[in-house]
Amino acid sequence: MEDFLLWLREFSIGTVLIRMALSTLFGSIIGLERSKHGRSAGMRTHIFVSIGAALSSLLGCYMVALDYSSDPARIAAQVISGIGFLGAGIILIQNKTKIVGLTTAAGLWNTAVIGLACGIGFYEGAIVCFAISILANLIFPKIEYWFSKNDAHTMVYMELAESANVNHIYDVLRSSNFGEIHRIDIGAPRSGTNGRSGIVLTITLPKKSNVYSLEKTLCEVEGILFAVEL
Repeated sequence: MEDFLLWLREFSIGTVLIRMALSTLFGSIIGLERSKHGRSAGMRTHIFVSIGAALSSLLGCYMVALDYSSDPARIAAQVISGIGFLGAGIILIQNKTKIVGLTTAAGLWNTAVIGLACGIGFYEGAIVCFAISILANLIFPKIEYWFSKNDAHTMVYMELAESANVNHIYDVLRSSNFGEIHRIDIGAPRSGTNGRSGIVLTITLPKKSNVYSLEKTLCEVEGILFAVEL
């Protein structure tokens, strides 16, 4: 067993195959979970990132094995910083207020590091990081939801009949008992109708309340034409 572990640390055709296979396996499983949730960066994207990072670290090892005067960690360092261009393409802003894709972007960066660990032969670190990544995607969201289910922020868009009503509606919202108001953003109406104003309300509802009752209550306020959840 000890001889086998020592062999795994060596740089040979057999260990290269094992390292690339592990990076492919870990990347595919992480990507499969993201693909299951309909994310743009799915199984194939994560595999490409993982095996590309693994080959980058293997390239550094190969250059050292051939006695090139090169720092083997330099290529790996560029991978970690360069993977950001993929993350930037995944992070999106919906409805001008909600940011999505952060988890997938961070997962891609994490998958790149796992691939680097596989390529360099740091199997223990790759396996531990992979296991934690799976837990973070499958189990931790349930724990997070359980702790925050009564404190989840709700975003509601309202459109006012007249821009002159903005100050009045602002005072009504601030003095109401709708819930804990975190933010009120006032801007142009999304319907594009002249003379109107739009308000995005970020609020934490009371435990026994729901967003549908909030929408109904807001529509009863004079000056608010409609209210919808974002």
